Amino acid sequence: MQVKVVIGTIAFMLVMIILGVIALFEPARLEETTEAYAGRQIEKGAVIFNENCAECHGVEGKAQNCVTFAGEEKTCIGLPLNHIPLLCGDPSQRMNQMGWESSKEAFIRQTIAAGRPPTEMPTWSQEFGGPMEGYQVDQVTAYVMNWAADPDLCVEGYVAPTVDWPESWEELPEGDAVAGAEAYQSNACFSCHGQLDGSLAAAVGPDLSNIANDAATRVDGMSAEQYIFESILDPNSFIAPDCPNGPCTEPSLMRLDYGNVLDEQGMADLIAYYMTLTGE
Repeated sequence: MQVKVVIGTIAFMLVMIILGVIALFEPARLEETTEAYAGRQIEKGAVIFNENCAECHGVEGKAQNCVTFAGEEKTCIGLPLNHIPLLCGDPSQRMNQMGWESSKEAFIRQTIAAGRPPTEMPTWSQEFGGPMEGYQVDQVTAYVMNWAADPDLCVEGYVAPTVDWPESWEELPEGDAVAGAEAYQSNACFSCHGQLDGSLAAAVGPDLSNIANDAATRVDGMSAEQYIFESILDPNSFIAPDCPNGPCTEPSLMRLDYGNVLDEQGMADLIAYYMTLTGE
């Protein structure tokens, strides 16, 4: 009888030791499993993104190096996603612009799922009539969110920059039209206003091919340069009369954060570029 008690006690102690060891290492195992699952989600999201999204947003989500499904180079018409205004800060600039009060992940997922009408961004979730199942939307969301982990993109403690803008464009530095044309591309202005060489028509925003002349007549007593300056800083200060799909909407669909995205030189360069656009 005593032998059975001893054996039982030893067995009980061994079980407790084993359970203790398992409990000790279980958090690390669960963390490793979770990280592995997250990694698989990102990998699967990358495949879906490249097959469905890279044509408009670029292979790395930077609105650069876009290719058709046939592998031919094309103009990117989507906004950059691997981009500070979308991914950095909590909330990010893009979230503030849209008045989004939930999480960044939920914002990105909802945008993918439901699209962004009336822009070129379509719905992707089957819930809204798109082709993707919910888990696929989750995977693409994980892939986009993964870019925020790049320390060169989102510095810890990042706060959106602010510029104390002057009241008049005349107080800006001298602008460079060539640099302004580059800024038009790098800020994906063409995704709404089109390529001003005629290779891509305006999709959402007004046609700017004659903006130097149009801006000079929009507000009595206001120069074209000042009109452009104020319109970039506050897109709702003036609403252009005509957009590709009819009268331009109010409030404006234009991004509201260029006052934080641009610095004074970048603003001056854009204005200089727009002043070369005379419809010729």
